[in-house]
Amino acid sequence: MSATSSSLLQSVIDAHGGREYWKTIQSLNVEFEFSGLALEMKGQPGPHDVKLVVDTKVQKVTILQFGDYYGSWTPTQTEVGKIGSKDPVDVRKNPKDVFADYTAETKWDVHNLFWFVGYAYWNYFNFPFYLETPEIQTREVDGPTRENGEKWTSLEVVFPDGYPTHTKVQKYDFDAGYRLMRMHYSVDVMKRNVPSWHNCYNHAVAGKYLYPTAGCELVCSGDDFLFAIYFAGNQD
Repeated sequence: MSATSSSLLQSVIDAHGGREYWKTIQSLNVEFEFSGLALEMKGQPGPHDVKLVVDTKVQKVTILQFGDYYGSWTPTQTEVGKIGSKDPVDVRKNPKDVFADYTAETKWDVHNLFWFVGYAYWNYFNFPFYLETPEIQTREVDGPTRENGEKWTSLEVVFPDGYPTHTKVQKYDFDAGYRLMRMHYSVDVMKRNVPSWHNCYNHAVAGKYLYPTAGCELVCSGDDFLFAIYFAGNQD
């Protein structure tokens, strides 16, 4: 990590509540609506009402509700149960491994969906604090200039092999107040290798924790590949 990227990351962490405050937070309760054409393509059409508990100390997401299902996610295991059923939850070990033989046309089961939702929202709601992990490399790069003349700063992030995230190299754009405004990546498990961007809106503060709320839209290049995501979260 260069001195410049370290300084930018520190400013971003401070803007999102600060490291010391984040240490006091054990988990986040998150509710959102999840829908989009990509889910339909994967055989999991929405909209889905979703309620999560996102752990801030370990990589774990408890899925209280995802439509008709509940369960959990960790990097090494997903658990899926049907709401209202007396049957035990179904456990899948090493859930990412099954994607190795998938294509862009492969339909997803609920374990696949929970893998995607689990890692994605763990990263979204633990941002930017996990970027201080020593194995994660960051560097400041040129940011875009918005139509209104506002200059954004950008951080390029390189994740270690095997890290549960969308793709190995990603970029994050921040406004003058170091609020996260946009994420750039591709979604490896979708098997399309399509550049994507995730716009963050209507930032709010809970305690000292800054997060985007009300609307967060993930747009991919190509009209046939579009997510619309709406969420609101609060901390325990």
